[in-house]
Amino acid sequence: MTYSRTTRKSNHTPQRSCTVCRAKADKSDLIRIVRSPDGKAVVDVMKKLPGRGAYICPDSDCIERAKKSGSLAHALGIVISADFWNDLEENAKTFGSNPALKIRSVLGLSRKSGNLIIGTDNIDREKRKVLVLTASDCSESVKKFAESHENIALEMNIEELSESIGTRGGVQIVGLPINSGFAKKLMSLQKRERGNAV
Repeated sequence: MTYSRTTRKSNHTPQRSCTVCRAKADKSDLIRIVRSPDGKAVVDVMKKLPGRGAYICPDSDCIERAKKSGSLAHALGIVISADFWNDLEENAKTFGSNPALKIRSVLGLSRKSGNLIIGTDNIDREKRKVLVLTASDCSESVKKFAESHENIALEMNIEELSESIGTRGGVQIVGLPINSGFAKKLMSLQKRERGNAV
């Protein structure tokens, strides 16, 4: 007798509970906070960073309660800095609504995680295939360099690109390993941003 195995696609959407109000919601509707290896709280935009994590509703009431009660700090097992709360509030304001702001957030997060490659020389040295992102006002030589790679022309200028990755210098071009979660997220966000502009 032979048995056949049927595979069914699950329509199950992963759910998580807010650390503060305990309300259950789809994972995609909550903000994930992760304890980074250096013991700091970080907003996990893509919900894929490794480490101890906690979820919170993207609203000011839950954030204020988390601050006062210490429930988020307790869930992550760390002391949370004042700067983080400002970042979290800004993230909550724009949560899911503005692809351009999410692109900036993903770029900043990829820099912090050590995945971002800055400048043409560093991109050239990279052995893996790279997704290249250029500032809207980059030089002609940088544009030409980008054409030899999978590339995205960002709708942010040199100053905005530099700011989003936390540098003061005039960064015209950055890259990410094309198979990384960061690159995939940026490609999908860029599609959404273009769709919103139509």
